[in-house]
Amino acid sequence: MGLSHSSVYHSSHVRSVSTSGPVIVEPYSDLYPRLDIYDFYGDEIYRPQFDLLVQSYQVIYDRPYEDMRSFYQIAGIHGLPYTTYDGVTGGVHEYNNQTDWAKGRWGGYCHHGDILFPSWHRPYLLLIESLLVNEAKKIASQYPDNEKEKYVEAAKQLRHPYWDWGDEKAMKGIPEIFITSEIEINTPKGKKKVKNPLKSFTLPVDVSYPLGKGQNPTDKPNYNVPNLTYNPFTPAGYPTIRHPNADYEDQYNLLNSNLSVHVPTVFRPGLYQMFHIRDFLRFSHHGVKPGGAQMGNVFSGHPPPSATGIGHFASLEIVHDDLHLATGGIGGHMAYIDLAGFDPLFFFHHVNVDRLFALWQGVYPDSWIPKITELNGTYTDEIDKVVDENTDLTPFRKTKTEFWKSSDVRDIEKLGYTYLEVAKFKSQDPKKLQAYLLEIYKPDPHCGRRFFVKLTIEAGKLAGPYSIRVFIDLPDANAQTPVTSPHFSGFVAMWQSNSHTHNNTFVVGSVDITAAMVRLNLRTETFEALQDVNVTTGLLSSLAIFDVNKDINIVPVTLDGKGVSPKDAGVSKVEVFTFEHDKENPNFLVENSGQYYGSKKF
Repeated sequence: MGLSHSSVYHSSHVRSVSTSGPVIVEPYSDLYPRLDIYDFYGDEIYRPQFDLLVQSYQVIYDRPYEDMRSFYQIAGIHGLPYTTYDGVTGGVHEYNNQTDWAKGRWGGYCHHGDILFPSWHRPYLLLIESLLVNEAKKIASQYPDNEKEKYVEAAKQLRHPYWDWGDEKAMKGIPEIFITSEIEINTPKGKKKVKNPLKSFTLPVDVSYPLGKGQNPTDKPNYNVPNLTYNPFTPAGYPTIRHPNADYEDQYNLLNSNLSVHVPTVFRPGLYQMFHIRDFLRFSHHGVKPGGAQMGNVFSGHPPPSATGIGHFASLEIVHDDLHLATGGIGGHMAYIDLAGFDPLFFFHHVNVDRLFALWQGVYPDSWIPKITELNGTYTDEIDKVVDENTDLTPFRKTKTEFWKSSDVRDIEKLGYTYLEVAKFKSQDPKKLQAYLLEIYKPDPHCGRRFFVKLTIEAGKLAGPYSIRVFIDLPDANAQTPVTSPHFSGFVAMWQSNSHTHNNTFVVGSVDITAAMVRLNLRTETFEALQDVNVTTGLLSSLAIFDVNKDINIVPVTLDGKGVSPKDAGVSKVEVFTFEHDKENPNFLVENSGQYYGSKKF
């Protein structure tokens, strides 16, 4: 995500093979649920588990950074430092920091922009979770006899909690447990105030490279957030940060302000849309090739859809992307794909993404991973490699010689964990689970006919993370127009974008503009010819006209608040659709229950 190679990796941070043998990710022998973070640290019943989790995080923080079981190494699997984890390379396709980077090949192990995005992160989470559980068991055995049994049982039941950022509670801001510097826990030596490891992680070595004067944390109190075409530099001894100010301090007022806007306009509408998608390809990720080549098998078994029938609803990945931008902010680790894994918030976010994946599986149990081409490549996979459910999810070992595959992680119960909602609806009609999810993520009371703006965006036209805001009925909307404006409808987040993106890769996203239309008293009813056409002149009444060119205003904005033209930001096409979300058994991908209001191109 940068203009120069030096902005992406640090060559001196070569990983070492673990001295205690290969890191093998093993499933649990017992089944227990992963819990909501609010319940996890707010309910006295789970307090022992919370005490153990905090101490276990600190243990893996404190390990030597060369240790494959240290937090640094686990976090670095995702992106930087673009070097080998536990000896797992691509063989003949091993990543080359010079030539592969120049071609646009992604240098982290993670899968983004391809169909393995949900399943790859599943063994990743199981890896860090199992390491934490192992430490928790050791710590539990050290408690006094009158507490030991309780803590041993808590360690057995411990699973990594999640933060549901789609819950209405998220509108009030990030949970306090991720903000406070110190917390009181019960340790084997009694109650103590300890440094809170869930707030940040202090880097043991430099990550990325120093930038120009004033753009590095060492320049505080005159720290200036770096140019967005570069990864921020984090020197050894400095913590991960969220929305940093000139003193390299977190600005939670900005983070919480972002959440107050994003939760109702992006997260909840996005999840509401997502649980209507039954096709795995559309659900799983946002990457397509020119002309929608990645979507070639989406409609297999169906007649070719008409132009009015293609409504790309929010994918899991594209909703996930915005949470990264909202919580990191310019200069914050969560906002940069290369650095996000070093913020402990990353794992609570991704456990929720896994939870959403598992819930979606409950709604559509027969939908699974087809064979497609991987557009971006990874540290072990070349660009345009064909992947499917049997592709190795490197670097996660199932045994010394085998890697986990998506087919291995399809059933989370076989891995030894579940989620309370998944367990509750397990034996019921999937429609009941869908109805439950649509109710808890209902974006607003206006859930009949809904209006969507569909954006087709060419990735790589603009470097760095940015968002594409959608305003309606406000022709002069610009980067300075506040997102608190009643005309603001939402946006599509471009988290992974760089100038080396190959083959004109496209991202397709949608914004639900219904709530904004209701706020502005714009018409949302179905067009009725008898009522809307003047029988004398034959013209449509003004209320019946929806002009995409005039009424939809696209405003791309970089993380530092600068405006960019839609064309320069890669926006190639804007379309408007309506759909009836609440009809029985809707098939949104091949049938249009509303109207197509046209499009405009840039």
